[in-house]
Amino acid sequence: MTIRVRGTAVMAAAAAIGLAALVTGGGAAPARAREADATLKYACALPDGTSQVAGVRVRAEFPAGGTAGEPVAPGRATVTATLPAAAVAAVVPEGAAAVAGTAELAVVAAQNGTSTPTAWPGLAAPAATPQEGADLVLEASGDVPPVTPAGSGDLTFAAAALTLTLDPRDAQGRTPEGAKPVAVTCEPVADQDVTLATVPVTAGPSGAPEATAAPDAPVAPRAAAPGTAAEEAPGETPAECGTYEGPDSTWMGGCIYLSGFSNVTKLDGATIINDPEFADPALTNVIYKITSTGAELRQRFVSPLRSRSTFLTFGLMPTTATMELTQMPLEPGGPVYGAVEAITNLETGVQTVKAHMKMSIRLYDVSVKGTPLDVGGRCRSSVPAEFELTGTMTNILEGGVLDGTFAIPSFEGCGAAEDLDPLFNATVSGDKNLLRVTLGATCIPFAQISCPPVLPEPSRSGSAAG
Repeated sequence: MTIRVRGTAVMAAAAAIGLAALVTGGGAAPARAREADATLKYACALPDGTSQVAGVRVRAEFPAGGTAGEPVAPGRATVTATLPAAAVAAVVPEGAAAVAGTAELAVVAAQNGTSTPTAWPGLAAPAATPQEGADLVLEASGDVPPVTPAGSGDLTFAAAALTLTLDPRDAQGRTPEGAKPVAVTCEPVADQDVTLATVPVTAGPSGAPEATAAPDAPVAPRAAAPGTAAEEAPGETPAECGTYEGPDSTWMGGCIYLSGFSNVTKLDGATIINDPEFADPALTNVIYKITSTGAELRQRFVSPLRSRSTFLTFGLMPTTATMELTQMPLEPGGPVYGAVEAITNLETGVQTVKAHMKMSIRLYDVSVKGTPLDVGGRCRSSVPAEFELTGTMTNILEGGVLDGTFAIPSFEGCGAAEDLDPLFNATVSGDKNLLRVTLGATCIPFAQISCPPVLPEPSRSGSAAG
């Protein structure tokens, strides 16, 4: 394993979104300057009952240092698993042309003799095509959640169990009828150094930390008012813009920023979505095509969406938590994550827009009245939350407002030493929660239309075509 130190700071952790009533708080993560690159061996249990040793490479960026009580946020992580040729027949069903899927790496965070199990879930692996007699290489990447150290001292991250969930694909990239995901569970081979990185943590100042901006962190252009010209927006088009590929050449790629408001009925409060005062706004990649009735779009967030929230549980106790939302496919193992349809009224030219997406919700870094509450690393919604939004606008590519109500599912897996599911189910889970989203204009990078994308001002009123 090697750890290299970069001389230049890399931007702080990804964007925030809220589904709980919050008072924005907390500081931005330190600039990342430490790159971990570990090459490990794992013993993998295969579906046919045999076991094979796989090579696993873990790469991630960590801050050069941290402060007690503030999140230490690793950057985007990549896990590359190389399954030996002898294992391919057991993980690639007969007739499958390729496999895609996800990886989840268990990571142990340790400080001052205390270890805390965490997880890096939802690392996405694109389709890999097996070759006869060759190893199968799967490269899964994604943003990973932060860890908040309770005190000063070295904070060490170590790799633990790895779970691969592989989806067979046919020659057209679709899941064959009747095909089921293949699960491969792997454990590190003994007598090897599984340390990923060590981050020195210093004591924080007394009192609550003040929110500060990450140095050199790029900020999404902010629209001063509806209709602001994209050419006047500062900054550059994000490198990730337009990288979401369509199923064929009739689809075109772009990206947008969105903002908005959400409330949680049980907490009687609202939060700003994609608030740039909290963190760098999240980018949304889109693909679209013009149809005979209007337009069809698909969207996918570039990374999980996170927010730090403070709210009153039972109207009495100030509770702070980090909420992470990971977008899930609309159909298990399917290629479509967010589906948007715009139907044009031929008489008025106004489009009626419907959007559908699913998000898995995870809670962590929880404290009640300033005292940490150990919810463990797997406190998440029992099923994804489902969002169905509607609105009217003159042109979906020019942006507009969508809104609707949604249900927050029950939570499970909460609590390291005690069952905390009932706490979150009583205070957060429930239906009739409002979500109102303002879409910015779509940046189309190949034509430099509406680029760079602009973060719109969130609309407080409902959808209406101008």
